[in-house]
Amino acid sequence: MKTIPWWQTAVFYQIYPRSFKDSGNDGIGDIPGIISKLDYLVSLGIDALWISPFFKSPMDDFGYDISDYCDIDRIFGTMQDVTLLIEEIHKRGLKVIFDLVINHTSDQHPWFVEARSSPDNPKHDWYIWQPRTDRETGKPRPKPNNWIGMFELTNAWRDNDATDEWFLGTFTQHQPEVNWRNPDLKNAMYDVIRFWLDLHVDGFRMDVVNWYIKDEKLRSNPFSWRVNPDIFQKHIYDRNQPETHDICREIRGLTDSYDGSRVLVGEIFVRDVEIAASYQGNGNDELHLAFNMEMLYIRWSARVFAKTIARWYAALPGSGWPNFTFSNHDQPRHATRFGVRNEDHQLARMQIIAMLLLTLRGTPFMYYGEEIGMKNVRVPHSEMSDPSGKTFWPLPLGRDGQRTPMQWSSAENAGFTESGVLPWLPIHKNYREVNAEKQQADPGSLWHWYRKLLAIRKTHEELRTGRFSFIKKGKNSVLAFRRAGETGLIECYLNFSNRKKRVGLPVDVQVVLGNFRGEQEKLPAGRLELAPYEALLVKI
Repeated sequence: MKTIPWWQTAVFYQIYPRSFKDSGNDGIGDIPGIISKLDYLVSLGIDALWISPFFKSPMDDFGYDISDYCDIDRIFGTMQDVTLLIEEIHKRGLKVIFDLVINHTSDQHPWFVEARSSPDNPKHDWYIWQPRTDRETGKPRPKPNNWIGMFELTNAWRDNDATDEWFLGTFTQHQPEVNWRNPDLKNAMYDVIRFWLDLHVDGFRMDVVNWYIKDEKLRSNPFSWRVNPDIFQKHIYDRNQPETHDICREIRGLTDSYDGSRVLVGEIFVRDVEIAASYQGNGNDELHLAFNMEMLYIRWSARVFAKTIARWYAALPGSGWPNFTFSNHDQPRHATRFGVRNEDHQLARMQIIAMLLLTLRGTPFMYYGEEIGMKNVRVPHSEMSDPSGKTFWPLPLGRDGQRTPMQWSSAENAGFTESGVLPWLPIHKNYREVNAEKQQADPGSLWHWYRKLLAIRKTHEELRTGRFSFIKKGKNSVLAFRRAGETGLIECYLNFSNRKKRVGLPVDVQVVLGNFRGEQEKLPAGRLELAPYEALLVKI
């Protein structure tokens, strides 16, 4: 029998370290705080963790601007804390992947400090440069092209007076892009990967993979009407270059040389599912998983969900494996995107999304606080930290709102940090009602709904590896599908409407889980009336 890799059946849980749990009482979450909550994640039923950056950084982009890939920033703890974290995660039978941010470094990274000092420095070519002055005429040159600095809405070419050049920084001026065409830079990055694999990390979530290589001719991007996330450009020259796939294959080969079935999960920052799927190569030679960003922008509609799911399945290579996520640290939480004022309907909608995420064919990724229905916080301008939030203000396009502290309890500061300490971002005002402690004590809560679904996944092979087929593709606001395994069939019925809907059951079934029906309840063949926002899982 074919061995199924662990990452195909695992459920991942993303932790944003600054916001998960503060053990040092400075208002910032840390690695010891994560360790203190591992048993909570075990009790929920999580299989693997994805931990966002905690590496040494000046925090111009809150960890995605790294000044030392092989050290931890002291606000998060020590390297001893990191090795203990890995050990404690594995001790509990869980897996862990770390963020790999290798498209750019911080401008305070020693590599760049050297590179910017002189065009003759050996590391100068580790980054991407263009002269500001014409070498023959001595006249100023225009900037090379129209590429955008995403978080500052400026041209992406940044001044470096010491060498009379521009360097490329397509996020902020503090995040220079590295030159992946330089073999020495490439080898240095591969050494970073080896460093963490040698410490027994189970893989990486790879940041903006499709940005690694830029057009050699540095051509300007054509105009586009799409604002978010493309900022009025078709990014055909600063992203998705063919050579990027060669880098993915090399990193895959490096990762595969280690034991333990390590995994590579790529953030492919693009709305085109075919481009995203292409980074899985032929299914076994590039990334193991590639995120489908389309799911982070999707609207509440059974028909739209069905079309999006079908497109994703169709785009993947023959042996490629899908994955799904509806929230992360860069996009608004789905409890806000899909939210309604009616509390009962809000809970039912979140139950639908949870059932969808955890019963589709593919690897699910949850975002911290998703299990209790955490919502975005409207962060005042005076309290903003995110550089893109400050740039786009007053438009609500910043990322602080989805990065606010985890709501652990009804105690002051939601149990994230001690009373009297100011958290790094404000906590949602609903924390006394929406928190993990309260929901764990309530069998009818969203937390227990997630826990039940996660337990059902573990005991039903159909949901982990079974075949997928649609029953209803969103017509009349009902999305329904079947998972067929070696030992049985499970069907999922989701009513996206606030009205009753009827569906047909061809045979007698038994309820596995439902938000309006009792477990083990028998449902006879015939017409079945679904309640408004009903989520129903049945076994044939």
